[in-house]
Amino acid sequence: MGFSKVLKAASVAASIAAISATSSFAVTNQFRGTNWADKRDNFVSDVLKLSGMTGTEDYQAAYALSDRVMSQFVEKLGINSLRIPINEPTALKAWSSYKGIIDGILAHGRMLIGYWGPAQPAGPKNMDDWWKMWDTVVKEYGSNPDAYFEIFNEPHMYSKTELRDLYAKWLARYPDLPRDHVLLDGSGLAWNVPDIADDSRFDGCLFAVHEYTFWNMSITTEQGWMNSFKGKVGKYADRTVATEWGGAMGPGDKNGVHYEIMDYNDPNPKNYFMAYIRGMSEQLRQWKMGSFYWVGLRDGDWYSMVTRSGEGANTTLNIVNQSGVDRMQYSWTDTVEVKPVPQEPFKGQALAIPGTIQMEDFDIPGVGKDNDSYKDDSENHGDSDYRKDTGVDLYAKSNDRIVVGYNQAGEWLEYTVNVAEDGDYTMFAAVASANNTSSFKLSMDGKDITDTIKVPQATAGEDNYDDYNKVSANVTLTKGEHIMRFTVTGSWMDIDYINFVKGKDGEDDSPIPGKEEEKKEEDDSQSIGFAGSLNLDFSASQEFNVFAVTGKHIGRVQLTGSTAQELSSSLKDAGFANGMYMVRGNHGNVTRVQVK
Repeated sequence: MGFSKVLKAASVAASIAAISATSSFAVTNQFRGTNWADKRDNFVSDVLKLSGMTGTEDYQAAYALSDRVMSQFVEKLGINSLRIPINEPTALKAWSSYKGIIDGILAHGRMLIGYWGPAQPAGPKNMDDWWKMWDTVVKEYGSNPDAYFEIFNEPHMYSKTELRDLYAKWLARYPDLPRDHVLLDGSGLAWNVPDIADDSRFDGCLFAVHEYTFWNMSITTEQGWMNSFKGKVGKYADRTVATEWGGAMGPGDKNGVHYEIMDYNDPNPKNYFMAYIRGMSEQLRQWKMGSFYWVGLRDGDWYSMVTRSGEGANTTLNIVNQSGVDRMQYSWTDTVEVKPVPQEPFKGQALAIPGTIQMEDFDIPGVGKDNDSYKDDSENHGDSDYRKDTGVDLYAKSNDRIVVGYNQAGEWLEYTVNVAEDGDYTMFAAVASANNTSSFKLSMDGKDITDTIKVPQATAGEDNYDDYNKVSANVTLTKGEHIMRFTVTGSWMDIDYINFVKGKDGEDDSPIPGKEEEKKEEDDSQSIGFAGSLNLDFSASQEFNVFAVTGKHIGRVQLTGSTAQELSSSLKDAGFANGMYMVRGNHGNVTRVQVK
């Protein structure tokens, strides 16, 4: 790739000049990084020995090795940042040697140092030693503008509250450290940034996220991996760094399957590794997110971007898989401009207004700022195979319908629409909710065309998302092609479709399947006068059939009453929850009764 050649030709001086730029970022692409790891993995209980170290180095020998490794990383991979581990024994027993490692890195670029404890279900064995470790590191490098600090790698042993409190205590202990030089891992295995990021105590800090194939090997598409990654980051991409992501570079075996060296430049992934590397690098690029590939150098690891030969100052690094390097470099955006690609209509052409818009047919997302076609902050909870590679929660319903569910406040979907002519229209939406706080609004080209529209609560059942109802609003539209956005303003609602008809207070020409009979029964109930006194005398106790407003039979009860209010009290005494019901007595007529 031409980009690769440009990077290799860049001088160390240019790299350092880029590093010295402002530390105020709206994105995190200042980090073009990889990891240098212990052959045993970094989860060790004794002194760390990064690949190439013998454990006997003094400061000078450690510096010579590190200077050689980092300079070749810069030359051959084009990185400007290197991530390394720290633990208590290394800081308290071998600090002089490890300073040589750190100083050799800082001679050529940025250094991110993060805590790795031994592999165990609990936190540090001795918190006093843990604090001494960080006191040592921060005292030595806290004022270095190219030193960054990751408080705790993959803190899975802490609850959300415990982790937040640990981070807050750490920040209070080192108040002079610039906040944008501190990285906080998401909860779990650094896979839940939103768990941490909404805490105001961490304002100004950066966040760290990890993503790997072995957490979900069922994902086999680039878009699937992009969606998985989005779920771990949420809305905090502009403050997050992917401190670990990586896949197989050399040949190897996984779950009984042998893999030869793969071509990650192939646009047609043949397995989940290829889909992952391509999807991750694409999402990092779109977000302009900084990253540290796992792993740059680790002896014996088939994920390693390079292999090592020679020792100390004579160490030589050799690239294992150039296509892997290409995709890593493709993810970087601090030296290249990302060309935007606009979103596109899902079915190839704009959806017509007047007409019905199926909510599952939202636009295909583009590339770059303002070219997303949806925002969904959670993983895909849906059960439909339709567009399953997106992060949008799609559910299969009766009559071959697909609906958008699990909607949470702040999420949105966009649709390219074509309005036939200027004028007034009536919008009808088929919606369902088990809550009384669900709502949404519509906008065109960034301007609201409706107020917030409340979604009716289901009238039967505490968790009923099958009771669909219509809500409507009058809107004024202009002729031509537009981007319509559906925005959730109140959580936990489902939506099937939106129908636009010409004219103000128009008549809906797209009824909800199964609602025709309900409407007939409702019309019948109106003739009985359910809002006031009934035109029949039910003062004597008699048996009633009780139906939900959807027409579903709920039960049979003995009721007494001559008014709707009395029937309502009888239903409530019989144990019916608040809501609207249809009751039918022996006379055969239907009456609508609300229980409050």
